[in-house]
Amino acid sequence: MTFVRAPKPSRTIRRTLAMLALGALVATSFALVPSTVAGASSTNASTVTTVQTALDLAKLCARLKITVAKTTLCSHGPDPVDAFGGAARLKQTSTAEEHRVTAAPGSELTALCSAGGVSGKRIEVIYGVPQDRTNRYAQMLAPLRDIMRHVNNNLEAADAATSQNYRFLCTNGVDVTVRNVTLSPVGNDATYTFDDYAISMQNQIEFGLGPVNYIANDRLYIAYIDQIQDVYPFGGQGELTGDDQPSPAANANNDSRPRYSMSAYLDMPVIAHEIGHNLGAVQDSAPHSTQGGHCYDEADLMCYDDGGLYFALGGGLTFTCAGPESAIDCQDEDYYYPGTPPASNYLATHWNTANSGFLSPIVSLTAPPTVTAKSPGTLATRVAQTANATATFSKAVLGVGATTMRLKNPAGTVLSALVSYNTATRVATLNPSATLPADTKFSVSLTGGASAIRDTAGTPLRSTGWSFTTGPAPTITARTPASGATGASRTASVSVTFSEAMAGVAASTYTLKNTATGASIAASVSRSGTTNKWILNPTATLPARTSFTVTVTGGTSGARDLAGNPVSTASWKFTTGS
Repeated sequence: MTFVRAPKPSRTIRRTLAMLALGALVATSFALVPSTVAGASSTNASTVTTVQTALDLAKLCARLKITVAKTTLCSHGPDPVDAFGGAARLKQTSTAEEHRVTAAPGSELTALCSAGGVSGKRIEVIYGVPQDRTNRYAQMLAPLRDIMRHVNNNLEAADAATSQNYRFLCTNGVDVTVRNVTLSPVGNDATYTFDDYAISMQNQIEFGLGPVNYIANDRLYIAYIDQIQDVYPFGGQGELTGDDQPSPAANANNDSRPRYSMSAYLDMPVIAHEIGHNLGAVQDSAPHSTQGGHCYDEADLMCYDDGGLYFALGGGLTFTCAGPESAIDCQDEDYYYPGTPPASNYLATHWNTANSGFLSPIVSLTAPPTVTAKSPGTLATRVAQTANATATFSKAVLGVGATTMRLKNPAGTVLSALVSYNTATRVATLNPSATLPADTKFSVSLTGGASAIRDTAGTPLRSTGWSFTTGPAPTITARTPASGATGASRTASVSVTFSEAMAGVAASTYTLKNTATGASIAASVSRSGTTNKWILNPTATLPARTSFTVTVTGGTSGARDLAGNPVSTASWKFTTGS
């Protein structure tokens, strides 16, 4: 097919398109209504002239970058190459996979092309190339198909007890369809953006790039864009809508709009990551959300330090994920739970991407072993520095050892430990080789797999993990006035000294009350310089010969040391003088 070469649309043209669409957005009420898109004509059945546009997406995309083309697209912005191991690794991976991507067995094609390969929601794979670059479609067709099989294998490996697949478009019913699409040229500005890609896809006819506009309903377009690594300094980018409601019928991440994602590299983690955004991962309300479109529990597929609000407030990456890199959702708790989540799981009441129409129905397999008890408990604090970690399994298991039950420090380093398993009690015990440092958060990981932790029938454990913080707990070392003191000054402040530096000491956790009436005494709370002494200073002179109660409240959100270990809640009384 020969395409008419057209100049790259100018920034003025792009702005005009954006303003026309934005004007329509402002002029229409925020309701789900069908809108006819001019110029969206098609020469095949995969492209339609009407798209279902959720005009309230501007609200759902709060704090996200909004790109306006013929549809409203929401995105957190591009994912940097460092999120996937750096430019050097990606370029090496891309080059290698162009020539020798391991071919998947033919049996896997049935899953990729489920239900005939064309009905309902489908992921349509695009080989995209800027008009002023060499078209290598014939060379890239086989590697692209094989990389999509690897993407699908990664999803299938997400859970040992279930099987789920991406719903790729297969027009021949046999293998993944890969469209050969010419995109707007890079041109004189020497840059390429997600806007360039989306506008090119939606305006093929208008820009003389091809006979079909790729703007079909129920399509997720994932594009590998060839030869842009010199003008696109990122790994890729995909749409993400801020909608965490659980209903697949109502969630904007699962509606009938076309959606778009792109990768500058022929790389499984990059492509799977961007598709993940299109499916609705990761919502801001998720347990480990960075509030920047990602999560912070490495080595999850959707997790990295994106500079989101979590990191801006001082948070860091955690390393509770067991198993291989690029796990779909290592704890099945942030955005993907294959099956019905338990009531305690976040995904039981929020958007679960396993319910996306772009994934096949879940097929249940043999129930895997589970962990029924953990010690120390999840997020436990004040744990003894000499404590062991234990895990109790629901059934007898094999494969418990130092490589499948591991303890890591905050830097992700695996600590030396002796691991044992009691077949009678089904309890695995991890005994650290050395006393653990004080006031430090550690993570325990259990790795399931065919050659890792599994039941006696070979069904793997779903890899899991948890964290705890060592003590010691902070203590109160001095109190003024002392407990039971009489004749205390009516104008003097109240002070308490702790055994270590503290957080969470405030007017809500360090209080003074009239013992008889329970009335709170207004006071300011402050730290005494850089010491561990804290001052409670009443705003008015205290009544004479009156009993008062001082209370220091501990807890995970109360008075605690800098590692998060809470002080034990304590109260004492004193009586003022005349």
